[in-house]
Amino acid sequence: MPSDDPTAAPMAAPMTADARFSYRCTRCNSCCVDKRIQVNPYEIARLARNRGVSTAQARDEFTIDSALRQQEDGRCIFLGDQGCTVHADRPLVCRLFPLGRVIDAAGKVHFVPYPDPLAARGEFGRAGVVADYLEAQGATAFIAAADAYFAFFCRANERLEAGTPIAADPDRDLLDIDSELAAACAASGIDEPDDLLDRMWLHISLLDAMLDR
Repeated sequence: MPSDDPTAAPMAAPMTADARFSYRCTRCNSCCVDKRIQVNPYEIARLARNRGVSTAQARDEFTIDSALRQQEDGRCIFLGDQGCTVHADRPLVCRLFPLGRVIDAAGKVHFVPYPDPLAARGEFGRAGVVADYLEAQGATAFIAAADAYFAFFCRANERLEAGTPIAADPDRDLLDIDSELAAACAASGIDEPDDLLDRMWLHISLLDAMLDR
């Protein structure tokens, strides 16, 4: 249950990365039930490698409408009897919990508490700051990927709103990292990078090049 300690972190207002905050998960798994976990191509690539499938297979089998599928009882598709079965490669939303990350119109980042405190049954405190929590959750690469894809979608949307068409091959699956990199690397005669973050950055560069055409 949330701490009764009067020094516990306040969870009512937005917080910056240097705000005092700590949270200890008690593995109640309530955060894995009836939640919409939206995933981007990098997160799908992480899950695909974890499960030993292609990114296209991962999207087909594990997601629906760009979010993780749920079991019939509302549990995340990856929630097993002993907890998360893909914990090392869990998406950013899961790593941030019980916080959400918000970027305002000016590009400033802040963090907000999960709106349902009963779903966050761990122990809150002030043992560190938000940035410490993010580091401990391995969120750095996931935040970089989320920001990169968000920036691409913003640029693409700006072009469309300006009435500028995007020259994309209708037969391409632009958001499938595996197929996009395979085609581009084969065409240029270079080896595909193996590191998933390197693959993400190459994917972003391909998407940007498409916008620049």
